[in-house]
Amino acid sequence: MWARWIGFFTLVAALAGCVDTLPDRVALAPEAQRVEIIYDAPNLEAYEPAGEVSARTIGHELSESRRQTEYALRNQAGAKGASFVLVEDATSRAAGDFSGRIVVSAYGTAFKLAK
Repeated sequence: MWARWIGFFTLVAALAGCVDTLPDRVALAPEAQRVEIIYDAPNLEAYEPAGEVSARTIGHELSESRRQTEYALRNQAGAKGASFVLVEDATSRAAGDFSGRIVVSAYGTAFKLAK
């Protein structure tokens, strides 16, 4: 019986520890200011994939957490010289640490001008 409780509390502590390492604020890098978030694929004759990007953030408000996640995606894309990030999937869930915070995760593909 005690082994179950110890296992449960170990799992809760581990999950809470993972959540504490997620950023709640992401500064938008200068090279990311020109990167746009898109939800429909760009013209593949004009743009080529620059690589995959992914991010996770945490916060109390869904809209602000989503914005911070988009900033992180834009920063990664800007570092790759991209103009756009095609968001392929985005999810949100409760943090699981009883704080009322929300974890937002997203991934996609960065695109740059084709050569």
